[in-house]
Amino acid sequence: MRDRIERAFQRWGHWAYRRAWLVVACAVLLVAGLATQLPGLSFDTSTEGFFHEDNPVRVAYDEFRERFGSDQRILVVIHPPKIFDLAFLEKLRRFHEEIEARVPMLVEVTSLVNARETRGEGDQLIVGELMEEWPETPEQLADLERRARGNPLYIDNLISSDGSLTTILIETQAYSSVGADSAGLGGFDDAGAGAQPSFLTGEETAEIVAALYEVIARYQAPDFEIHAAGTPIMTDQLQLGMRADMLRFTLLAIGLIIGLLALLFRRVAGVVLPLVTVLLSLIGTMSVMAATRTPITIATQILPSFLLAVGVGGSVHILAIFYQARRRGESKQEALAFALGHSGLAVVMTSLTTAGGLVSFMAAELRPISHFGVFAPVGVLVALVFTLALLPALIAVFPMREEQQRRATELAATQRLLVRTGDLASRHAGLTTGVWAVGLVLALVGAFRLELSHSPSEWFPKNHPVRVASDLVNQRMGGSLFIEFVVDTGRPNGLHDPDLLRRFDAIAAEAAGVRVGEMYVGKTLSLVDVVKEIHQALNENRPEYHAIPDDRRLVSQELLLFENSGSDDLEDFVDPQFALGRITMKLPFLDAAGFSDVFDELRRIVDRILDGRAEYVLTGMGVLAGETIHAVMHSILRSYLIAFLVIAPLLMLLIGQVGIGLLAMIPNLAPILMTLGLMGWLGFPLDTFTMLIGSIAIGLAVDDTIHFMHNFRRFYASSGDVRGAIRETLSSTGQAMLFTSLVLSGGFFIYFFASMEVLHRFGLLTAFTIIMAFLADVILAPALLTLATGRRVADAPASASMETTR
Repeated sequence: MRDRIERAFQRWGHWAYRRAWLVVACAVLLVAGLATQLPGLSFDTSTEGFFHEDNPVRVAYDEFRERFGSDQRILVVIHPPKIFDLAFLEKLRRFHEEIEARVPMLVEVTSLVNARETRGEGDQLIVGELMEEWPETPEQLADLERRARGNPLYIDNLISSDGSLTTILIETQAYSSVGADSAGLGGFDDAGAGAQPSFLTGEETAEIVAALYEVIARYQAPDFEIHAAGTPIMTDQLQLGMRADMLRFTLLAIGLIIGLLALLFRRVAGVVLPLVTVLLSLIGTMSVMAATRTPITIATQILPSFLLAVGVGGSVHILAIFYQARRRGESKQEALAFALGHSGLAVVMTSLTTAGGLVSFMAAELRPISHFGVFAPVGVLVALVFTLALLPALIAVFPMREEQQRRATELAATQRLLVRTGDLASRHAGLTTGVWAVGLVLALVGAFRLELSHSPSEWFPKNHPVRVASDLVNQRMGGSLFIEFVVDTGRPNGLHDPDLLRRFDAIAAEAAGVRVGEMYVGKTLSLVDVVKEIHQALNENRPEYHAIPDDRRLVSQELLLFENSGSDDLEDFVDPQFALGRITMKLPFLDAAGFSDVFDELRRIVDRILDGRAEYVLTGMGVLAGETIHAVMHSILRSYLIAFLVIAPLLMLLIGQVGIGLLAMIPNLAPILMTLGLMGWLGFPLDTFTMLIGSIAIGLAVDDTIHFMHNFRRFYASSGDVRGAIRETLSSTGQAMLFTSLVLSGGFFIYFFASMEVLHRFGLLTAFTIIMAFLADVILAPALLTLATGRRVADAPASASMETTR
């Protein structure tokens, strides 16, 4: 069967050579047609975008946003010499008003300038603003400071507990304006009845943040130090970094490929033809992504550079054999047909196994990883088609000089080095295998030290404004990440019940004492805070009445008075029927690996205190971040298992022997274990990026193994000499294996130039895995094959003829 397939590839080489211009024209027209979709590419770095739309966690969060609006607030933190100073307050007011005037798509801007203040005057309830009467004298300033510091709603919300920082809280719209009609339906598409609104897009978030930064730039000063934090800020900065990194990675990958191809082939055609092939396949893949309206995400931003590095491998193997045949004096057409017959099947199998390793991500619970599992395999297969169809046609039409013929025994320096390496490994097979076994045991110990992590703020360098702002808010303002307990009483006016409100109050009191490691609850807000505020105001503003009334009717009356005062702030805490309420808790934006224990403790508190009086759902941006950790772990286990189950049978099918096929998986799995061990010993966590390494590495590492085993099987079957077959294999295809490994590892090393530190680790670790995979194929695989065959044969000279026979 393999012989028939190889002959079919030879016949295809002759056909493609004779009809080269037709093939080139079809490929160019296809790519040009697909490329018209490229302007539709979009970006999505949102936290909710990590989950599929039908994921229960995402469904609960979307339902929450539909009821209460967005919980993604921007916190603008200002650090002045003194907050309650007339000059500072005047500048704060101008800053606040300019944000309201210049920043689009906002629901509300809240600061000390317009903070709600509820007070009683006689028998009237007055709901006004803290600075409704602007202070002008030192006495008025002192009174303002007393009232602000005495209001528990302001502390760690508008003022830090130490009184050194103040904030402007910005609430953005929940719904997108894209598709809204001229009447302003707030994001609802009027194309048909029952159409659902879409939530704020990444482009709209970018517009909001860009406008805010423009205002901040005009007010930033040593005595008015401004920091902006919150999920929208982080989302926008991730998106900006992604756009810049994608372009940088792509250009670096192209430069790397050009340099290595020039070093390997030393011919214009050897550089131009693989580059054109892989670039057209990349354009086709990204066009498919745009046509399916799939956004570029945190994970898929690496696709262009990844596909460039991976896609060029097949071209390198075919051209390497093509030029070897040309140096033997064969015509261009005969050399092309021979190269396809020699390496075509191996190229197909390597592409299938690479795609198999990548397709394992399709089942991931995280949407960015799942998208990577769809379009990375698509890109690999598109590159395969272009390599087998377009590359032969380009070889046919591209002018090439005649090759200088070389003796069959003459090997390049890299070929001689590889042959000697394999020969040494096969001579000392037991020792070689033992050394690798010791390394794998140490790696296994290190792998058990691995920890999970999801900390987007730590993806940025330590001095990045986003990380600086996030750390400041975490340390001084109780954090910028929110979780929501949405409590359903099951009946209208259920939240007028004093007993239930006291339970809300008890939840807030106990939550304030929750601390697990670095994680804690920084602030809790609910309807209870408004009820207490109203009751105190209606009782001569006396502090002892900052409490929940005992009478249900009194609660109802006081809430009615508050609503009649003109304030709509109750909408932030309850639904119109007072059946559904939210308890908002603010947490520091730290590593989400610590969220699970905090959430479990908070659930225990809420379960015990509510005691069945109402049902609840825990949701919010913090919950999405916390659930990402569980999704990462499930995705790792599932993707690694799927990758193994896909690749192992393909490898056995190519080799034709189950035992040797399973043996060949050892050099593929060993580098992954060594990388996991290295991560454990160095303290690198498993996160959204590093979880990709295993399945990517399985798919890529097996490529060299396939080329090695494919050629070894052929030579060993004809000679029965295991060491001779190893020498023949490393001299014929070893050089291509070396250079494809250099291209691949270099393609990941370029991530060292990324703007996000998490990509630095991902690139370095993946490159390390690819290098170890190559070493496993030229050192460990020969040793294992020598031990497995159990044959003792005479040593052949390292310089013996390594040319492939037809």
